[in-house]
Amino acid sequence: WSYIVYGDGTVKIRHTVKPQGTMPPYLPRIGVTFGLDGSLSNVQWYGRGPQANYPDRKSGYRLGIWTSTVEDMYEPYLIPQDYGLRTDNRWVRMTDSDGKGVELSVDHLFNFNAYPFTTDNLTKSQFTYQLQPQTDRYTLNLDYNTTGVGCTCVYVLDEYRVRPSSYNRVITIKPVVPSK
Repeated sequence: WSYIVYGDGTVKIRHTVKPQGTMPPYLPRIGVTFGLDGSLSNVQWYGRGPQANYPDRKSGYRLGIWTSTVEDMYEPYLIPQDYGLRTDNRWVRMTDSDGKGVELSVDHLFNFNAYPFTTDNLTKSQFTYQLQPQTDRYTLNLDYNTTGVGCTCVYVLDEYRVRPSSYNRVITIKPVVPSK
């Protein structure tokens, strides 16, 4: 990790991932997870949308600028699990009701999702009643690469699996201030 903070509030993070030791054959995702203030519930992104889409299920989703809220991105699966991924993004903005917040981008296309749960709570819950929304923050995942979801009759095809490998990325975080 290497951080550069600029006078205008912009932060550049140079992040290097180097898998070491015994690894599984593939990973669900490679990237970073941020905890964002709970007031940043508005989401705007430049990527595929407007619905959730995955590396192996994205060809039917247009590139564009889309808007939603963290709450509206929720997918009530019978068994709680990670949800709401958006692929092929150039940037994502998380803002409050006044339009203030942050814009995040990566120097390569990236995937993201946001939810009001911790990743731990979401992955360990077996029933929806076990989900415990955080009241003061959101989880934002920026994925450099994400394994696809497959379907009920075919498991994730090999070309959509994320193999452990090195990644070098630059994440830029900029303050978003509404224009007057």
